[in-house]
Amino acid sequence: MKDNYAAWQIDSSTFSEDWTDLQKLQFFGRYAVLSPSGHNTQPWHFSHTDDSLLLKVSTERKLPFSGKIAGEPYVSLGACLETLTLAARGFGYELNVELPFSEVVATIKLGGKTTADPTLLDAITNRSSNRYFYDAEPIDDATLKDITTADLPDVFVQTITSEADRNFIAEQTTAATLTLFHEPQFREELSKWVRNNLTHKFDGMPGFAQKIPTPPSMIAPLLIKNVDISKDQAKKDTALVLHSPAIAMVAVKEINDQAFLAGGRMFAHICIMATKHGLASTGVGAAIIDPTTRQKVADHFGVSYQPIALVRLGKTSQVAKHTPRWPFEKVSD
Repeated sequence: MKDNYAAWQIDSSTFSEDWTDLQKLQFFGRYAVLSPSGHNTQPWHFSHTDDSLLLKVSTERKLPFSGKIAGEPYVSLGACLETLTLAARGFGYELNVELPFSEVVATIKLGGKTTADPTLLDAITNRSSNRYFYDAEPIDDATLKDITTADLPDVFVQTITSEADRNFIAEQTTAATLTLFHEPQFREELSKWVRNNLTHKFDGMPGFAQKIPTPPSMIAPLLIKNVDISKDQAKKDTALVLHSPAIAMVAVKEINDQAFLAGGRMFAHICIMATKHGLASTGVGAAIIDPTTRQKVADHFGVSYQPIALVRLGKTSQVAKHTPRWPFEKVSD
C-alpha cells in the first residue's frame, strides 16, 4: 500500500485502556483524519495540552473561492470532530467538547465511559465517497431515521425520497454546476486539488473518485482549468442525483462558522451511519453551493434553515476506492 493511503489501515486491537487520556485522544485522532472534506483538502490541524486535543484550522489547506460560499473550512472541521466523537464511542468513551472559536476551534477532552460500539470503527475505516449509481430500492424509514438522527442543536435534516423532489434537486444540480464551472476562479481552484490516479500526494481527489481512468486523469487538472467541461460535469452530477433512492439535506439555523461546524458534524454522522447500515453515500452539493439554487432548494422544501449539504444514500454493489489521507502524525504537533 502506498504511504498516502496507509492512514486507512488502523489496528483497533492496539488500543490500550492503560494509556493516558491524551494518548487515547490521539489514537481516536487516527480515525478523525479519515473524515470527508471539501475537495479532500483535510483542513484540520491538531495540537494538545496535557489532557486535551486542540482542533485548529490548517493554514495550508483552504479553499479561498468556493470555501466562502460552501462554509469551508468549518464544514470539514465539523466532519472531523464528529468522526473523532464516533471513534471514541467505538471504544466506549464520550468526549467533552468546548468551542472557543479563536485560534483553537475546539478543545476536546475525554469524557465518561459508555457502551463500546466497534461497528462504528469499521464504518469509519470502510466509508468512502461512492459516486456510482445506487440501486432504486427504497431505504426503509427506520434506517433513514437512525442515519439522520444526532444530538446536534440548530441542525435540521430532511430526507428527500419522492421522485418529484429528487427530480427537482437534479434540475437545480444542473443549473448550479453550469454556473460554477463557468466561473474561472472555481475551475482554477478545483484544478489545484484534482490528482492523477497514480498520485503520491496525501490530499486532493484522484481521478478515479470521479470514475476517470488513469490515462485521462494525467491531464485532468489542465482540462478542468482551461476547457469548458460544464455540460459534461452537469450531466454526470445530475445523473448521480437521479440514481439515488434517498438524499439527506442538511440545513443550519444561522449562517456562521459555528453553524457550519455543526452542519459538518451532521454530514459526517450521516455518511458514517450510512456505512454502518451497509449503504453508500457521497455529497452532491452543487445545488446548495450556488446561492441562487440554494435559495430555490430552501423555498421548494419550505425550510427556514439554510441548506449546506446534500448527501446521496443508497445501496450499490460497486465499491469506491479510498482517497489519500494525511496521517494523524503529519497534521498534529
